[in-house]
Amino acid sequence: MIEHLSLYQALKQAAYGVEDHTAIYYFNSRISFFKLLKRIDELASVLQNQYLIKKGDVVLVSLPNIPETIVLFYALNKIGAISNMVHPNSPFEVMQKYYDDANCKLAFLFQDRVYRELESYLNFKGTIVLCSAGYSLNIKEREKYNLMNHKMIKDLKNTRKFLFYSQLDSNNLLSTEVPTREDDVAVLLHSASTTGISKTICIGSKSFNFTASRVPEIMCLDKDELKGNSLISVLPSFHGFGLCMTMHAPLVNSFGVVLIPKFSAKNVVKMMKKVKNAICICGVPNVFKALLNEPSFVNSRYLKTLKSCFSGGDSLPPLLKEKFDTMLVHRGSNCRLFEGYGLTEALSVCSVNTHYHHKRGSIGYPINGVSFKILDDNRKECAPHEVGEIAIKSDNNMLYYFNDEKATRDTYFGDYLTTGDLGYIDDDGFIYFMTRKKRVIKVSGVAIFPHEIESVVLGLSGISQVCVVQIPDEKSGHAAKVYVVSKNKDPERILQICRKKLISWSIPKEIEFVSSLPMTKFNKVDYRKVQEMENKKRGI
Repeated sequence: MIEHLSLYQALKQAAYGVEDHTAIYYFNSRISFFKLLKRIDELASVLQNQYLIKKGDVVLVSLPNIPETIVLFYALNKIGAISNMVHPNSPFEVMQKYYDDANCKLAFLFQDRVYRELESYLNFKGTIVLCSAGYSLNIKEREKYNLMNHKMIKDLKNTRKFLFYSQLDSNNLLSTEVPTREDDVAVLLHSASTTGISKTICIGSKSFNFTASRVPEIMCLDKDELKGNSLISVLPSFHGFGLCMTMHAPLVNSFGVVLIPKFSAKNVVKMMKKVKNAICICGVPNVFKALLNEPSFVNSRYLKTLKSCFSGGDSLPPLLKEKFDTMLVHRGSNCRLFEGYGLTEALSVCSVNTHYHHKRGSIGYPINGVSFKILDDNRKECAPHEVGEIAIKSDNNMLYYFNDEKATRDTYFGDYLTTGDLGYIDDDGFIYFMTRKKRVIKVSGVAIFPHEIESVVLGLSGISQVCVVQIPDEKSGHAAKVYVVSKNKDPERILQICRKKLISWSIPKEIEFVSSLPMTKFNKVDYRKVQEMENKKRGI
């Protein structure tokens, strides 16, 4: 069992005996387990000896799915430091806030994103190391990448403000592995709390390793059957599901990760053809919708290589699952699309449908070692089929919310973590999700928070009331719509401040100006009534 190991130790153990196997596939490049560990150890040396990063220090990591993300993740863990995983499309002000709030010692940022707000980043308070999508490409592709981005690279270097990942050199110094305890924080993730308010969530190595150790059970394969194969990773590293299940979990089970920095259905098809051994794809529902609509995927001969596909991050529409599975049957594939359930606080997967355990409409059966309860408003356990709040007891539960003891206490009920989601358990123990108790909108599987959008918009002059609701969106599943009470009916000024202060998923798709909004008896905007009003207009 790997639960009591650090993340780095779990990877090192998994690499034993498969050193020559491919750990990371990245376009035309392949990195073996041996080379991956070597790069991790070299970067750990740089961090420890040159930047004096020590146990408990926090380093901000805001990168797409590139090999350097994985190298950095394990290098920090080796020396006892904490990875602060942040969305790479976060605007400057958000990035600075995450850096300051966690008292970070260093930030590894994606150079393309920094370049888009270069003027602002010249005033960044902290040390930045810029990472490129081209560093791990083969020589020919790297030269082409650098040529295409020549002006950007030149402009960034001319500022003399930034360090560059490509220039880091361990100088042959060795790093020292730092022992950690089970209650030591390994990773900071940012998501909705169980009340729908944005929180920083502290996760230990045990949570990652507990979930990762269940992969053979989830895949319905022996561990030896996983070796020599790969998993397609399209989910981002700032997402608990992506970081744990599509990066850490494959590697510590001795099979490879296929990194795709920016999802497209055609890129998935290209990489399936290139690696020829992809047995799993994990994604949000829209990933599978896009794959189903891509002829080259539907007609790919490598569908027969797939064993299982898993959808998480948002509810999987039953019709999408049926269409996807029917397509697989017609193509002669034994693979099926399964839905699971988890949240960042209970890292990534707590229940899941598999080849062995599945029920239509459910979010699966608890994985081994996880217990579910359904609690009523008085936190008493509900009977089977009775709807209440989903609560989870598991070794993959978070340690606590960062700097928020009260929120942590309120979230836990004894050993059970309350989720803010409503559902029920049937007589056979399968879990069913009904709706969210917390106020969160899932856009392409990314949790966005209406109260954050409302706070930004209310910061503009002349705006007296704001309410954000969820609307359906063909591309992302859902999107945000803003109702605004204001004399100034200029939507562009609202969009401008949202683009500056919010991640791209939070930018409203629609803005509607109204004369008033319904209020609660506590003189607050009644968002439930506004949502009902919006649903009625759309016939939902």
